[in-house]
Amino acid sequence: MRALAVVAAWLLLGGAARADTVDTTIHQIADSSYKVRLAAVLALSKSHDPRAVNALAGVLRSDDESTIRRVAALALGKMIDARTPEDARDRGLDALAEAAAGDADLKVRTTAARAASDLAGLRHRKKEPHPAPDKPGVFVNVDSTTDQSKVAPSDAGERLARVVRKSVERTGYATTWPGGLPTQTELATNHARAFIVASTVKKIEFSKVSRQTQISCKVEIRVAPWSGVDGGEKWEANSAASASGSAKATTGNSDREIAGGVRDCLEAVAEDVTTRHILPFLKRLATAGS
Repeated sequence: MRALAVVAAWLLLGGAARADTVDTTIHQIADSSYKVRLAAVLALSKSHDPRAVNALAGVLRSDDESTIRRVAALALGKMIDARTPEDARDRGLDALAEAAAGDADLKVRTTAARAASDLAGLRHRKKEPHPAPDKPGVFVNVDSTTDQSKVAPSDAGERLARVVRKSVERTGYATTWPGGLPTQTELATNHARAFIVASTVKKIEFSKVSRQTQISCKVEIRVAPWSGVDGGEKWEANSAASASGSAKATTGNSDREIAGGVRDCLEAVAEDVTTRHILPFLKRLATAGS
Protein backbone atom coordinates (compact mmCIF):
# COMPACT_ATOMS: atom_id res chain seq x y z
CA MET A 1 0.00 0.00 0.00
CA ARG A 2 2.82 2.39 0.79
CA ALA A 3 4.44 1.81 -2.61
CA LEU A 4 1.20 2.54 -4.39
CA ALA A 5 0.78 5.75 -2.42
CA VAL A 6 4.26 6.88 -3.39
CA VAL A 7 3.67 6.13 -7.07
CA ALA A 8 0.36 8.04 -7.04
CA ALA A 9 2.02 11.06 -5.46
CA TRP A 10 4.79 10.97 -8.06
CA LEU A 11 2.30 10.82 -10.91
CA LEU A 12 0.44 13.80 -9.57
CA LEU A 13 3.63 15.77 -9.23
CA GLY A 14 4.63 14.80 -12.75
CA GLY A 15 1.31 16.09 -14.09
CA ALA A 16 1.79 19.38 -12.32
CA ALA A 17 5.26 19.74 -13.82
CA ARG A 18 3.90 19.16 -17.34
CA ALA A 19 1.19 21.71 -16.75
CA ASP A 20 3.77 24.29 -15.74
CA THR A 21 5.76 23.53 -18.90
CA VAL A 22 2.69 24.12 -21.08
CA ASP A 23 2.00 27.45 -19.40
CA THR A 24 5.63 28.54 -19.79
CA THR A 25 5.64 27.58 -23.47
CA ILE A 26 2.38 29.40 -24.11
CA HIS A 27 3.96 32.59 -22.78
CA GLN A 28 6.78 32.19 -25.31
CA ILE A 29 4.47 32.40 -28.34
CA ALA A 30 4.19 36.13 -27.70
CA ASP A 31 7.97 36.59 -27.72
CA SER A 32 9.38 39.14 -30.16
CA SER A 33 11.93 36.58 -31.44
CA TYR A 34 10.84 34.55 -34.47
CA LYS A 35 12.96 31.59 -33.33
CA VAL A 36 11.51 31.58 -29.83
CA ARG A 37 7.94 31.69 -31.17
CA LEU A 38 8.61 28.92 -33.69
CA ALA A 39 10.21 26.74 -31.01
CA ALA A 40 7.21 27.34 -28.73
CA VAL A 41 4.75 26.36 -31.49
CA LEU A 42 6.70 23.18 -32.23
CA ALA A 43 6.80 22.31 -28.53
CA LEU A 44 3.06 22.88 -28.11
CA SER A 45 2.31 20.78 -31.20
CA LYS A 46 3.42 17.70 -29.26
CA SER A 47 0.72 18.25 -26.65
CA HIS A 48 -2.98 17.46 -26.65
CA ASP A 49 -3.60 19.87 -23.78
CA PRO A 50 -6.64 22.05 -24.56
CA ARG A 51 -4.63 25.10 -23.51
CA ALA A 52 -2.12 24.31 -26.22
CA VAL A 53 -4.92 23.97 -28.77
CA ASN A 54 -6.34 27.35 -27.75
CA ALA A 55 -2.92 28.96 -27.90
CA LEU A 56 -2.12 27.64 -31.40
CA ALA A 57 -5.54 28.74 -32.62
CA GLY A 58 -4.54 32.23 -31.54
CA VAL A 59 -1.18 31.91 -33.29
CA LEU A 60 -2.86 30.86 -36.52
CA ARG A 61 -5.10 33.89 -36.39
CA SER A 62 -2.56 36.54 -35.44
CA ASP A 63 1.13 35.72 -35.84
CA ASP A 64 2.91 37.95 -38.36
CA GLU A 65 5.10 35.16 -39.77
CA SER A 66 3.43 32.94 -42.37
CA THR A 67 5.79 30.05 -41.55
CA ILE A 68 4.71 30.08 -37.92
CA ARG A 69 1.05 30.25 -38.92
CA ARG A 70 1.55 27.30 -41.27
CA VAL A 71 3.24 25.25 -38.53
CA ALA A 72 0.35 26.12 -36.22
CA ALA A 73 -2.15 24.90 -38.83
CA LEU A 74 -0.22 21.65 -39.25
CA ALA A 75 -0.06 21.22 -35.48
CA LEU A 76 -3.79 21.79 -34.99
CA GLY A 77 -4.53 19.18 -37.62
CA LYS A 78 -2.64 16.61 -35.54
CA MET A 79 -3.52 17.76 -32.03
CA ILE A 80 -7.28 17.95 -32.28
CA ASP A 81 -9.20 14.69 -31.90
CA ALA A 82 -12.37 13.35 -30.33
CA ARG A 83 -10.87 13.67 -26.87
CA THR A 84 -10.25 17.39 -27.18
CA PRO A 85 -12.70 19.36 -24.99
CA GLU A 86 -15.46 20.91 -27.06
CA ASP A 87 -14.54 24.55 -26.40
CA ALA A 88 -10.91 24.07 -27.42
CA ARG A 89 -11.88 21.86 -30.36
CA ASP A 90 -14.32 24.41 -31.72
CA ARG A 91 -11.84 27.24 -31.32
CA GLY A 92 -9.19 25.28 -33.19
CA LEU A 93 -11.59 24.28 -35.97
CA ASP A 94 -12.82 27.86 -36.30
CA ALA A 95 -9.26 29.13 -36.61
CA LEU A 96 -8.50 26.56 -39.34
CA ALA A 97 -11.67 27.48 -41.24
CA GLU A 98 -10.86 31.19 -41.07
CA ALA A 99 -7.27 30.62 -42.21
CA ALA A 100 -8.40 28.37 -45.06
CA ALA A 101 -10.75 31.07 -46.27
CA GLY A 102 -8.78 34.24 -45.71
CA ASP A 103 -5.12 33.90 -44.75
CA ALA A 104 -2.86 36.14 -46.82
CA ASP A 105 -0.42 33.30 -47.56
CA LEU A 106 -1.36 30.58 -50.08
CA LYS A 107 0.60 27.86 -48.25
CA VAL A 108 -1.13 28.68 -44.98
CA ARG A 109 -4.53 28.61 -46.66
CA THR A 110 -3.78 25.26 -48.28
CA THR A 111 -2.45 23.71 -45.08
CA ALA A 112 -5.36 25.00 -43.02
CA ALA A 113 -7.91 23.80 -45.59
CA ARG A 114 -6.41 20.30 -45.60
CA ALA A 115 -6.42 20.13 -41.79
CA ALA A 116 -9.99 21.46 -41.60
CA SER A 117 -11.11 18.86 -44.13
CA ASP A 118 -9.45 16.04 -42.19
CA LEU A 119 -11.14 17.16 -38.98
CA ALA A 120 -14.56 17.96 -40.43
CA GLY A 121 -16.13 14.92 -38.78
CA LEU A 122 -15.30 16.31 -35.34
CA ARG A 123 -17.36 19.45 -35.79
CA HIS A 124 -20.34 19.15 -33.48
CA ARG A 125 -23.60 20.06 -35.05
CA LYS A 126 -25.27 22.93 -33.31
CA LYS A 127 -28.14 21.74 -31.20
CA GLU A 128 -31.47 22.33 -32.80
CA PRO A 129 -33.56 24.70 -30.74
CA HIS A 130 -36.36 23.02 -28.89
CA PRO A 131 -39.63 23.49 -30.71
CA ALA A 132 -41.93 25.95 -29.05
CA PRO A 133 -44.39 24.12 -26.81
CA ASP A 134 -47.90 23.86 -28.17
CA LYS A 135 -50.25 26.56 -26.99
CA PRO A 136 -53.56 25.28 -25.58
CA GLY A 137 -56.77 25.90 -27.46
CA VAL A 138 -58.62 26.56 -24.20
CA PHE A 139 -56.79 28.22 -21.32
CA VAL A 140 -58.21 28.70 -17.83
CA ASN A 141 -56.57 31.26 -15.59
CA VAL A 142 -57.19 30.05 -12.04
CA ASP A 143 -56.87 33.33 -10.20
CA SER A 144 -55.80 33.86 -6.60
CA THR A 145 -58.35 33.48 -3.81
CA THR A 146 -59.89 36.48 -2.05
CA ASP A 147 -60.54 36.12 1.68
CA GLN A 148 -63.46 38.36 2.65
CA SER A 149 -63.79 36.60 5.99
CA LYS A 150 -60.34 37.81 7.11
CA VAL A 151 -59.96 34.74 9.34
CA ALA A 152 -58.94 31.97 6.90
CA PRO A 153 -55.52 30.35 7.53
CA SER A 154 -52.69 32.00 5.58
CA ASP A 155 -52.34 29.02 3.24
CA ALA A 156 -56.06 28.59 2.61
CA GLY A 157 -56.05 30.73 -0.54
CA GLU A 158 -53.40 28.69 -2.29
CA ARG A 159 -55.00 25.43 -1.17
CA LEU A 160 -58.36 26.51 -2.59
CA ALA A 161 -56.76 27.57 -5.88
CA ARG A 162 -55.03 24.18 -6.06
CA VAL A 163 -58.36 22.34 -5.59
CA VAL A 164 -59.97 24.38 -8.36
CA ARG A 165 -56.95 23.98 -10.66
CA LYS A 166 -56.93 20.20 -10.32
CA SER A 167 -60.64 20.02 -11.00
CA VAL A 168 -60.26 22.12 -14.15
CA GLU A 169 -57.29 20.08 -15.36
CA ARG A 170 -59.32 16.88 -15.07
CA THR A 171 -61.52 18.22 -17.86
CA GLY A 172 -58.48 18.47 -20.14
CA TYR A 173 -58.35 22.28 -20.12
CA ALA A 174 -54.94 23.88 -19.56
CA THR A 175 -54.26 26.01 -16.49
CA THR A 176 -50.70 26.93 -17.51
CA TRP A 177 -49.44 28.81 -20.54
CA PRO A 178 -45.86 28.46 -21.86
CA GLY A 179 -43.87 31.46 -20.69
CA GLY A 180 -46.41 32.75 -18.17
CA LEU A 181 -49.86 34.26 -18.47
CA PRO A 182 -50.66 35.19 -22.08
CA THR A 183 -51.50 38.63 -23.48
CA GLN A 184 -54.44 39.48 -25.71
CA THR A 185 -52.16 39.28 -28.74
CA GLU A 186 -50.84 35.85 -27.79
CA LEU A 187 -54.32 34.49 -27.30
CA ALA A 188 -55.49 35.90 -30.63
CA THR A 189 -52.39 34.72 -32.49
CA ASN A 190 -52.87 31.17 -31.20
CA HIS A 191 -56.67 31.22 -31.68
CA ALA A 192 -57.06 30.32 -28.03
CA ARG A 193 -60.14 30.89 -25.91
CA ALA A 194 -59.43 31.92 -22.33
CA PHE A 195 -61.45 32.09 -19.13
CA ILE A 196 -60.85 33.11 -15.56
CA VAL A 197 -62.00 31.13 -12.52
CA ALA A 198 -61.57 32.71 -9.12
CA SER A 199 -62.61 31.81 -5.58
CA THR A 200 -63.76 34.03 -2.72
CA VAL A 201 -64.03 32.96 0.90
CA LYS A 202 -67.28 34.70 1.81
CA LYS A 203 -67.72 33.63 5.42
CA ILE A 204 -66.17 31.57 8.20
CA GLU A 205 -67.95 31.28 11.54
CA PHE A 206 -67.13 29.38 14.71
CA SER A 207 -69.25 28.13 17.56
CA LYS A 208 -67.85 26.19 20.50
CA VAL A 209 -69.85 23.49 22.19
CA SER A 210 -68.18 21.77 25.12
CA ARG A 211 -64.87 20.37 23.86
CA GLN A 212 -65.64 20.82 20.19
CA THR A 213 -65.74 23.67 17.70
CA GLN A 214 -68.26 23.81 14.92
CA ILE A 215 -67.08 25.59 11.77
CA SER A 216 -69.34 26.88 9.02
CA CYS A 217 -67.89 28.26 5.80
CA LYS A 218 -69.13 29.70 2.54
CA VAL A 219 -67.20 29.90 -0.73
CA GLU A 220 -68.15 31.62 -3.96
CA ILE A 221 -66.50 30.83 -7.31
CA ARG A 222 -66.95 32.86 -10.47
CA VAL A 223 -66.14 32.09 -14.09
CA ALA A 224 -65.96 34.53 -16.99
CA PRO A 225 -64.26 35.03 -20.36
CA TRP A 226 -60.73 36.41 -20.01
CA SER A 227 -58.73 38.35 -22.59
CA GLY A 228 -55.18 38.12 -21.26
CA VAL A 229 -53.11 39.91 -18.67
CA ASP A 230 -53.52 43.21 -20.50
CA GLY A 231 -57.25 42.74 -21.07
CA GLY A 232 -58.74 41.20 -17.95
CA GLU A 233 -62.05 39.45 -17.44
CA LYS A 234 -65.27 40.28 -19.23
CA TRP A 235 -68.40 40.09 -17.13
CA GLU A 236 -71.09 39.67 -19.74
CA ALA A 237 -74.62 38.31 -19.62
CA ASN A 238 -74.87 34.62 -20.53
CA SER A 239 -71.08 34.27 -20.63
CA ALA A 240 -70.17 34.78 -16.98
CA ALA A 241 -71.57 33.29 -13.80
CA SER A 242 -70.90 32.63 -10.15
CA ALA A 243 -71.92 29.86 -7.79
CA SER A 244 -71.58 29.46 -4.07
CA GLY A 245 -71.80 26.70 -1.53
CA SER A 246 -71.47 26.21 2.19
CA ALA A 247 -70.55 23.44 4.57
CA LYS A 248 -69.95 22.69 8.23
CA ALA A 249 -67.16 20.87 10.01
CA THR A 250 -66.70 19.84 13.62
CA THR A 251 -63.28 19.65 15.22
CA GLY A 252 -61.42 20.12 18.51
CA ASN A 253 -60.76 23.41 20.28
CA SER A 254 -57.01 23.78 19.72
CA ASP A 255 -55.79 26.37 17.23
CA ARG A 256 -54.24 23.65 15.12
CA GLU A 257 -57.43 21.60 15.03
CA ILE A 258 -59.55 24.64 14.19
CA ALA A 259 -57.22 25.70 11.35
CA GLY A 260 -57.34 22.17 9.95
CA GLY A 261 -61.12 22.14 10.17
CA VAL A 262 -61.35 25.45 8.30
CA ARG A 263 -59.14 24.11 5.51
CA ASP A 264 -61.22 20.94 5.21
CA CYS A 265 -64.45 22.93 5.13
CA LEU A 266 -63.25 25.37 2.47
CA GLU A 267 -61.70 22.71 0.25
CA ALA A 268 -64.79 20.53 0.35
CA VAL A 269 -66.99 23.43 -0.72
CA ALA A 270 -64.58 24.55 -3.44
CA GLU A 271 -64.41 21.09 -4.98
CA ASP A 272 -68.18 20.61 -4.86
CA VAL A 273 -69.00 24.01 -6.38
CA THR A 274 -66.35 23.67 -9.06
CA THR A 275 -67.41 20.18 -10.08
CA ARG A 276 -71.19 20.65 -9.95
CA HIS A 277 -71.60 24.20 -11.23
CA ILE A 278 -68.45 25.89 -12.57
CA LEU A 279 -67.12 23.17 -14.86
CA PRO A 280 -70.43 22.45 -16.66
CA PHE A 281 -70.86 26.17 -17.34
CA LEU A 282 -67.22 26.50 -18.40
CA LYS A 283 -67.60 23.63 -20.86
CA ARG A 284 -70.62 25.31 -22.43
CA LEU A 285 -68.67 28.54 -22.84
CA ALA A 286 -65.60 26.78 -24.26
CA THR A 287 -67.57 24.81 -26.84
CA ALA A 288 -69.97 27.57 -27.86
CA GLY A 289 -69.42 28.40 -31.52
CA SER A 290 -66.69 25.79 -31.97
